[in-house]
Amino acid sequence: MVDQKKRRKGPHDGEATRETLMDAAEKLFAEQGVEAVSIRAVNSTAGLAPAAVHYHFGSKEALLTAVLERRGRSVVADIAERCDQLLAQEGQPNARDVMETVVAPYLALLERDHIGGGRWLAITGQLILSGSREMEALSAPATERLQTLVRRAFPDTRPDDLENTWRLAVEAVVLLLARAPGDEPEADGPQELGGREALIDFATGGLVHALRGAAERRVRTSSR
Repeated sequence: MVDQKKRRKGPHDGEATRETLMDAAEKLFAEQGVEAVSIRAVNSTAGLAPAAVHYHFGSKEALLTAVLERRGRSVVADIAERCDQLLAQEGQPNARDVMETVVAPYLALLERDHIGGGRWLAITGQLILSGSREMEALSAPATERLQTLVRRAFPDTRPDDLENTWRLAVEAVVLLLARAPGDEPEADGPQELGGREALIDFATGGLVHALRGAAERRVRTSSR
């Protein structure tokens, strides 16, 4: 019989430990804030040795990147796929379809894993508010497609107005959803925001209204 104490750890042991550390970090980052959480706290919450984070990730920054990528990759892939589908269609996409391209993947994440998805969104919201750029590399596979889609939907809008307003609209959606979840799966769900369709309508209306306002301000400024 193999002595379990002497059994060598295989790759699956390392993967399980990394997942345990990411689970602990995700919970702490969402509840306490990324900056407030120490490596020691992550190791302690995970029930692992003091050197676990350094051994498996190398640094807190690398751990944060891994936490973002774990759920974020599927969100970005979903956005990219939706963009490709709209870009393959003839004609000009409407504002709601474009907004849904971003909102729907976030809602799908919450539907798949309400607690984990909610924590991921809470962390993402923190990074947006702090002006951090950790999400840029993660979002890169969808960014160019999304920019092309938005320009096609609003061809008469000045590029700088479009870029700024679109960014604010997406950030507003993330921040609206980025509330640290409670212990119960039903807490803080999209249904509390009026449902999936209502949220997409709300985001679309805000985007269109803001773009109209930007255009009107430019007209007033030029007429002075």
